[in-house]
Amino acid sequence: MPSFLSRICRFSQVALLVTVVVTLLAGCAGGGQSASGSNQVAPTTQPGAVNDAAAASQPTQEPVAARINGQAITVIAFQRERDRRALGLEIQPATAAAFDASVLQTMIDQVLIEQAATREGIVVTDAEIDAELSIQADLASANGQTLEGIVSAQMYTMDEYRAVIRGMLIAQKLSQVVANVSPYAVQVHSRHILVTDEATARALLAQIQQGADFAQLALQYSLDGSTAPTGGDLDWVSRGDLLQPEVEDAIFALEPGQISPEPVKSSLGYHIVQVLEKVEDRPLSQAALAEKQQQAFMAWLDSQRQAAVIERYVGSQ
Repeated sequence: MPSFLSRICRFSQVALLVTVVVTLLAGCAGGGQSASGSNQVAPTTQPGAVNDAAAASQPTQEPVAARINGQAITVIAFQRERDRRALGLEIQPATAAAFDASVLQTMIDQVLIEQAATREGIVVTDAEIDAELSIQADLASANGQTLEGIVSAQMYTMDEYRAVIRGMLIAQKLSQVVANVSPYAVQVHSRHILVTDEATARALLAQIQQGADFAQLALQYSLDGSTAPTGGDLDWVSRGDLLQPEVEDAIFALEPGQISPEPVKSSLGYHIVQVLEKVEDRPLSQAALAEKQQQAFMAWLDSQRQAAVIERYVGSQ
């Protein structure tokens, strides 16, 4: 969805979907198997919108941009979506073909989502779409605009935009099925001191082992400016939260009160790590839970890409 419309939706009940399906998928350009070896246009297609699976079984002469498990995305639909996406471009793509591939992948992913939703018996009613549009209209009005005006500016008719909302709500419902992660996880509260070289790390570790105050040394020596003022406190983390896997592995290998017996080397330097607390089933924060759900959904979507028969006729190969 273009950025202007995304701002409307971010406070609505489809906020999770906007983040997972629209923003993330728009950046994905791989996955699936392609039966096309060139940027050709297939000579025939099935009519209708991307999510019109019933119509997809009736061949016509419309050119095809892609087929997903036999269901077609028409060149006309692709070109219209590409034009919409171009409206919100802030950074120019490396090539036109790369941009085309990104747009097409987003559309392919939506087809995969809707095909899976059909298998799961997931439906979205007109009443649910009306409720979402009402929320968005109120948000637009609060900003001195009309939803119709915003939708038109983004090259949608209201019927087309209803189809967008339907697809988003379908994906939201599906994500609750395929990305149903536990709101609890093993979490560790720890702290660390980061320095550039091993010799310094060993010298500080020796001081701590002899009774020096960990927090004071972190404040004085740690190069991690975000944690040094709080004594190196890394707060509560669960698996996958830290960018440095070596530090994360060290943290989860320790018990409360323990300090890493050796400095932990990462791409940032050398860390001295201490675990303060560990809880086996601590509730995740809303942000952490959303991140876990997002990761689970993207992993599920990647599996769908790999399993699908996908033929691409536009974009880079």
